[in-house]
Amino acid sequence: MYTLGFVKCDDTVLLLNRQKAPHMGKWNGVGGKIDPEETPMECIVRETIEETGLTIDNYACRGRLRWFRDGNDLGFVWLFTGSMSAKEIKESYPQGTREGILDWKKMDWIIHKDNVGIVDNIKLLWQHMWNGKKEDIYIAEYSGNDLVKVYKDESETTR
Repeated sequence: MYTLGFVKCDDTVLLLNRQKAPHMGKWNGVGGKIDPEETPMECIVRETIEETGLTIDNYACRGRLRWFRDGNDLGFVWLFTGSMSAKEIKESYPQGTREGILDWKKMDWIIHKDNVGIVDNIKLLWQHMWNGKKEDIYIAEYSGNDLVKVYKDESETTR
């Protein structure tokens, strides 16, 4: 299992333009693989520090995203949102890292219908992530590399 976190500051969100697969060259949140001894919350905090140098202590779990590619279940990613104030941001951006380029992007830009530079399922999940509850599970169905649909799974909870 994996984690994916989005950090908000005013009307911007910190995103990573990934330099390796999956989603190479696209903007996404930060996160990574959950270690065996970690909780999802411990993982997202650790991964955020490793990928950004920032400590986010107010992450909230927004549910899980489950992927299916060509009918095959690829597992879950835990979704998190957090926030910072502008006065807490001390680094200059954009900023190159070993993972890719970090930058603060306007929310309107992220969800714009013509934006092809953002990971496709994020645009569809965006509204739910900022207002979701921990129990929410979302399904992303792919055919090859093409996203077919994203929807909330009403039959399951994350308990």
